[in-house]
Amino acid sequence: MELFRHLHCLFLLLLLLSFFKTSSPSHEKPFPDNHDLNTLLSFRSSSNLFNPFLQTWEGRNPCSGSWLGLKCKQNTVVSIRLDNASLVGSVTPLLQLNNLKVLSLRRNALSGSLPPMTNLTHPNLKRLFLSHNQLSGTLSINLPSLLSLRVEYNGFSGDLKDFHLPLTMDFNVSANHLAGEISPTLSKFPKSSFGSNLALCGSPFPSCKKAVKMLNREKLADTTVLAVSIGNIILICVTFAFLVLMYLWFRKKKSIFQLQSTVHNFPPDKKDECEIVIFEGGERLSLDCLLKSSAEVLGKGVCGSTYKALLDDGRIVAVKRLSSVRFGAHGKGHFNRKMRQIGSLIHENVVCLRAYYNSNEEKLLVYDYMPNGSLQSLLHGSNERRPLNGVLNWSNTIQILKGAARGLHFLHTYTSRSPLVHGNIKPSNVLIDFDGNGRISEWGLMSLTNTIHQPNSSSSTILYNKADGDNSSNWHNYKAPELLRGKAKATQESDVYSFGMVILKVVTCKEIEDGAGEEELMCLIKIGMMCTTESPEERPQMAQVLCLMNEFFRV
Repeated sequence: MELFRHLHCLFLLLLLLSFFKTSSPSHEKPFPDNHDLNTLLSFRSSSNLFNPFLQTWEGRNPCSGSWLGLKCKQNTVVSIRLDNASLVGSVTPLLQLNNLKVLSLRRNALSGSLPPMTNLTHPNLKRLFLSHNQLSGTLSINLPSLLSLRVEYNGFSGDLKDFHLPLTMDFNVSANHLAGEISPTLSKFPKSSFGSNLALCGSPFPSCKKAVKMLNREKLADTTVLAVSIGNIILICVTFAFLVLMYLWFRKKKSIFQLQSTVHNFPPDKKDECEIVIFEGGERLSLDCLLKSSAEVLGKGVCGSTYKALLDDGRIVAVKRLSSVRFGAHGKGHFNRKMRQIGSLIHENVVCLRAYYNSNEEKLLVYDYMPNGSLQSLLHGSNERRPLNGVLNWSNTIQILKGAARGLHFLHTYTSRSPLVHGNIKPSNVLIDFDGNGRISEWGLMSLTNTIHQPNSSSSTILYNKADGDNSSNWHNYKAPELLRGKAKATQESDVYSFGMVILKVVTCKEIEDGAGEEELMCLIKIGMMCTTESPEERPQMAQVLCLMNEFFRV
């Protein structure tokens, strides 16, 4: 028992010694070079803190074995290999390690420049691998002991003059922006070591003199190609502009050339019978003056084509060339009498006829030129000459409609053997003068068109071929119902109906700018509905229409 007691005491003593040994603090062997430790920690803090490789850089001893990518010798960091480690930031801190022999940081995202590297700053560096990064700046490397230098696929610039690498066997600076002559000490390396640096010259590439000549030749060739290209573009543009101008010029001249050829083919003994007839306001007009003018097509309608003619004295007139098909049936005397009647009527809201020319082959009417186009061009924008700056506001609308109403009232109340009828009221025959007033045009012409002869029709009846129409303006949309049903006699009542349709067309046009009050709009609609009553006897006269418009709208 005594023996067991002694053994038990010995066991407790050993256990106590073991406890004191294990509980005594164990001190990590300190890293002797605080400069290198601070340098590594500085690089870690400047890079991505969440990088899995750099997260292992913890503690006070880089040579503890837990710091990934580091290799030590005699408790000193001599190698860092962190290829494909997703590193960012500057590589400069790592190049401050005094005893570093190998630095390999390929295929990362490092940026910035490299400091000058000499035997004094990096005496132990043997291998430097920094390819496939985003480094830039110039290179200055003077390391007699360096064995490998790989900095390809970066953004380095400058020349290779500051290179002294007598022992280097593995060398590659390709795919950068280096320029200048390759020094003789580097010419031992193959072309692949310098490739994709377009401005390098000297062995193993052609000499710099040849390179300069080739570069000048390439610049000259590029300059020549550029000059030729610019010249071709200018030539094409000038040619295109010339063709466009010629096209426009011929288009303006075409109608007047056709007119000249027609007139000049007359026999000499009949030219005197084809003189132009002048009315008030057209005293200075002559046939030769018209033939020498330039003409531009304004439009084509049921009666013929209309041209804008610029005379030698600078005046502008509108020349209507009547269709030979529609105006060829009447005798010359009847046509002349109608023209004299039309030319004798002068009113500020009627487009005046200033002259006419009549021959068997050609019929021309010369009117005042209206610079602001027609109501049709405002409603539909079909004419390039958009009047009144292309804006149809409420004030302009009333001014135009009241002017047209005054012109039509003048015709209907003019004293003559038989009541005067326009017969072709539609938006394209409501022209707009310089002051924005509406004027009716082409009155009386429909009475001269070819007719459908019906029994018991008098000589004063205006008859229309129902198959005819001004398709461009849809004139049938403005015809009175009695004309569409086959009773083709145009009357003053049918003129009133057509004018009412013009009013209704205007108030439903979306291009009219908002500006009309509801009461004014309803008044205009009421006038239009009164004018378009189906029964001709129930329609108001133009005197009544004009009176209502003057009462409702004081423009």
